Amino acid sequence: MTDLNFERSLKIKAAQASSISTIVPTWWKEISKQSKTIASPGKLYAIGNYLVELTKNSLGDGKGDGKITAIFDDEKIKIVIDDLGSEEKEINLNVAGDYGMKESIEYFDIFTVESRGKMYEKNVRNMIEQTDGSDVYAGSKLTIIKYHVTPVDEYEEDYTAKRNFGQRM
Repeated sequence: MTDLNFERSLKIKAAQASSISTIVPTWWKEISKQSKTIASPGKLYAIGNYLVELTKNSLGDGKGDGKITAIFDDEKIKIVIDDLGSEEKEINLNVAGDYGMKESIEYFDIFTVESRGKMYEKNVRNMIEQTDGSDVYAGSKLTIIKYHVTPVDEYEEDYTAKRNFGQRM
């Protein structure tokens, strides 16, 4: 694999909240090409669709500015959506549609939300649960990660007994 580390950010002003569905896809297509990532075009297309819906959920209320940061490296694509609002924000996990919140949680390998001083993470059952505290009190922060390839479990040696346990000692 190449030594790939490509990072780009997009700032979204509160006044641009109604234009998220045109700004974000254009930006995503442009940086996906620039990154020269090894991710498949289908994976990039899917991530882009989820990204638009998650950005609308996070920043679509128009109450504050926000920033999206995409980081491409050898093994994954990491996206951080920051709501830089000045007030505490109630998180909304009720996004419907083909690229809704439930589908986003299932699609991404790592999914964390930070809001009101709490951190919520995806668990093995594809559900969000509170796991830790956070330093994000005003606004919110959503971090999603999708790996290019399925992480490989480490090889585990089989244990073979040297004697037959059916025999008497």
